[in-house]
Amino acid sequence: MKKKRNYKEEIRVLIVLIIVAFTVKTSVAEIYVVPTGSMEDTIMIGDMLFGNKFIYGMKTPTWLGIPYTRIGFDIPWMRFPKFKEVENGDIVIFEYPRDPFQKYVKRCIGIPRDSIKIERGDIYINDEKMKFPDSGNETRRYINPLDEQYGMYSQFREIGQNQNNIKSFQVPYKGMEVDLKNVDNWESIINLLVLDQANIQIRIQEQGPDGKIIDKAFSFTSIDPEEISRTRGFLKYKLQSFYSNPQHIRAKQAVDSKQYIAQSFTDYKDEMLINPWQWRTHPGFNQLLGTLYANEDLLIDYVMINGIQIKDLDSYTLKHDYYFMVGDNRDNSYDSRFWGFVPDYHVLGTPIFSVINLNFAKNLDLFNPLSYFNIIKLGMVD
Repeated sequence: MKKKRNYKEEIRVLIVLIIVAFTVKTSVAEIYVVPTGSMEDTIMIGDMLFGNKFIYGMKTPTWLGIPYTRIGFDIPWMRFPKFKEVENGDIVIFEYPRDPFQKYVKRCIGIPRDSIKIERGDIYINDEKMKFPDSGNETRRYINPLDEQYGMYSQFREIGQNQNNIKSFQVPYKGMEVDLKNVDNWESIINLLVLDQANIQIRIQEQGPDGKIIDKAFSFTSIDPEEISRTRGFLKYKLQSFYSNPQHIRAKQAVDSKQYIAQSFTDYKDEMLINPWQWRTHPGFNQLLGTLYANEDLLIDYVMINGIQIKDLDSYTLKHDYYFMVGDNRDNSYDSRFWGFVPDYHVLGTPIFSVINLNFAKNLDLFNPLSYFNIIKLGMVD
């Protein structure tokens, strides 16, 4: 007699396996595919990296939803004890602060409390010159003239500063006191406080259609629709380019990206959300923010930290440690020089080895062992 299948039990086992696999992927180890050349020649475009996610302290799942999609929701999480601290020179996998769905891999060149400066492309850590990585791409080094400006992190956006020349600054650390009575750059401070997960709001009053005064509160968020649009739909359009005209697909993707950004900023207005930076924001979205940054008296009256007006606060104590991350391909890396520091809660782990390179036309290296402190490239063909 044929035994009747127990579908309920099979479904239960399948669900358990999915949960276990998702937990391992989120907390223990994960495979990443590198889409850019920001870490060349240490890590090449198309490298499929196997990442260790417990060396810096395993995180329990922070998000529940459909893997490899943005469909889901955040959940409470915790971090287990770490095997080692992030050190200068470590190659680190982390969540991109302006879109945590994106995973970045860069080299740490500044840990909490470090003093960092960049002069003519050379990085100095606590006044000692950092040796350029042996596997880094130094062949295309271009030293930008001091009058060349870029979309830098607001703290570095001064005349005479660019990606190759940044005056000495300190990497923020847990317990650091931010003096709110002596601020030179409010955009950088607000950005840092938002990353520190403080509740930052702009409280204003407006007159409604009926003449009554309405209280409004804009909340700051570090999640940037423009950054989300850079990878949104990447896999879909990549697949479409295999059987359609790639140029047509890229144009279609560009249109979709612009529409997404416009709609997102409309939603942000409706939800009373705002980003803390002025550079590269959607036209018309940050007019209020620009006015406040230009007038400190207005800012300290209308901006609140955890429900208290800034004018009533002397200082703010940071709750998190921060790191400064830069790519080994210094001339072609979108990193902390442009978008700022990485908070400790975004640190995920480090790559152990490259399983295979998917960009066969350029790189035939199939097995690329890595150490926790250095990445050793074997037999790479470019």
